[in-house]
Amino acid sequence: MKAWKVFVAGSIFIMLAGISLTFAGDKGHLVKWFAMHRSPFADHYFYYVTMLGEEISFVIIGLLLWLWSWRKMIFIPILGGVVSLLTYLLKEFFQHERPRIYLDRTGWNGPMAVLDYYILSGHASFPSGHSFAAWALFTFIAAIIRKTWVSVICLLFAASVSISRVYLMAHFLRDVLAGAAIGFTLGFITYYFYDKWMKQRELVATFDPLKP
Repeated sequence: MKAWKVFVAGSIFIMLAGISLTFAGDKGHLVKWFAMHRSPFADHYFYYVTMLGEEISFVIIGLLLWLWSWRKMIFIPILGGVVSLLTYLLKEFFQHERPRIYLDRTGWNGPMAVLDYYILSGHASFPSGHSFAAWALFTFIAAIIRKTWVSVICLLFAASVSISRVYLMAHFLRDVLAGAAIGFTLGFITYYFYDKWMKQRELVATFDPLKP
């Protein structure tokens, strides 16, 4: 229980800190701040860590859980499917502009692409799908593996993915905050059904008349 409280408290703190930053300027202020404060280490770190919000992360973690318990693994593809569907529907509904369009419209002349990362364009910025996916996945992992070090790593990865999307000029801060909040909620809901399913299986096993 202590480990789960660490993850929840850390998540709340990170999201509140992010919300407070939205009052520091216009919607693109953090995108521009990161662009002016880049470093070789940060460029490479966020270039690679953003991949934890993609399908490959669900595949790798799903396989690792399968080696441990297929019952824990089975919810990973379900979670990934729900994340993909909700992300598509929400982006289609809101149709918010990407930072690239905003920066072009406001006459930004500062740095743009990080390494060779392709800067996304169009009107599919809200919410951040990577942030959504990362928080859903790592919330679920932290919930089923109640270890403090796992909670800390899950917090680090989820927060890093969210920050990477702003750093790479793919999303605004509000996009990643929305993705994080929705992802956290979905990850917990998935864990709720997983826990309920496991308890039902234990109850059936306890009262199984065929059990020797």
